[in-house]
Amino acid sequence: MTSQTSPSSHATQLRRRQFLGVLGGLAASCVLPSESSANLTTLPPPLPLSTAMRESGFRAAPVAWLRLIEQHPDLDPAAHPFAPMALTPEHEAQLWEVHQQVNRLIRFRPDGPDRWQLVRSEGDCEDYAIRKLHMLCSDHGWPRSALTLAACHIENGQGHAVLLVHTTQGVYALDNRRRGVEPWHRLPYKWIAREEPGAPFGLWRKLSA
Repeated sequence: MTSQTSPSSHATQLRRRQFLGVLGGLAASCVLPSESSANLTTLPPPLPLSTAMRESGFRAAPVAWLRLIEQHPDLDPAAHPFAPMALTPEHEAQLWEVHQQVNRLIRFRPDGPDRWQLVRSEGDCEDYAIRKLHMLCSDHGWPRSALTLAACHIENGQGHAVLLVHTTQGVYALDNRRRGVEPWHRLPYKWIAREEPGAPFGLWRKLSA
């Protein structure tokens, strides 16, 4: 039997394509990374379902993060109680566009564990994550309550940082080591902690996975 596409599914795909056409125009002058054949005028695949993360208590925030918040109080999540958001096709397209754009525009350069910055041209893992957080909130109006910086260890035990997106269909990671937006559980990392929007005293939430 030949499968048929429902009118609602066709309409959703059309909205995604129209929205990406706008994004492609904005990013036309950007050079794609050598390791990726992605093109912003090509429809990104729909995000697969993810899951929530396993969490426990609280821990003190990284000192470098506290300095970042002092310098950029607009990034402070304390005034925004944690609240996962519902994803639309437009949101998924924005995630893809911001992730790809920041991975292209920032040149990787280690700057030490004690410097978390809102950079534009070069930096290390947490600087990629911070720039993506800032762009989603300031350029696209995303709620800070659904976005958290997170610390983890990669396969060799080295410290790493990513941006997590908390949605009603699970948690996704924007990781400068990956081409696409990934469900958190697909990354072979040991998760340590994440920001806790709405928490006082700069506390972070412990992660047990």
